[in-house]
Parts: sequence; C-alpha cells; structure tokens
Amino acid sequence: MENREVRIEKIPLDKLIDTLVDLYNQGVNYIDISGVPGKDFDKMAIVFTKDYMTEEGAKTIKEFEEQLDLQIREPRLTDEDLNQLI
Repeated sequence: MENREVRIEKIPLDKLIDTLVDLYNQGVNYIDISGVPGKDFDKMAIVFTKDYMTEEGAKTIKEFEEQLDLQIREPRLTDEDLNQLI
C-alpha cells in the first residue's frame, strides 16, 4: 500500500471552530484528527471515544445510543408488510 502525505486544504475555519466548540459543549475534551487519502480529494475526520469525554457527555452519548438502537430495532418489516409491497 502506498504511503503518501494526506493534505486537507482550504478548511473553512468558521465551520471547523463551530464543530469543535459544539463537541466541547457536548462534553468532548479530546479528539483525534485523521486524514484519509481519497481518489479525487483527501478527507479529514474528527474522531473521539467515550474515554475522551466528561462523565456527563459520555452519559448523554450512551442515552443517545440507546434511543438510536431502539429506533433501529422497532420498525422491522414483517412478511405481511413485504407481501403488501409486492
């Protein structure tokens, strides 16, 4: 695999700063920034884990994950639903 420099250019500071402030306000104290080589352009990702968060922020994320999990599990299609579509 080719190892090359990842260069993320012309990042709008207002959006980056707003994103970082939003994360901080939600309880994120640390982030990892990674660059991902792309075909047409490189991409930047901001990554964090629960270990990077305050207790309150981690609790909020856990509650959100539980709600999201419920939303994903509940609306399953039954065989009857599929037959009605056909």
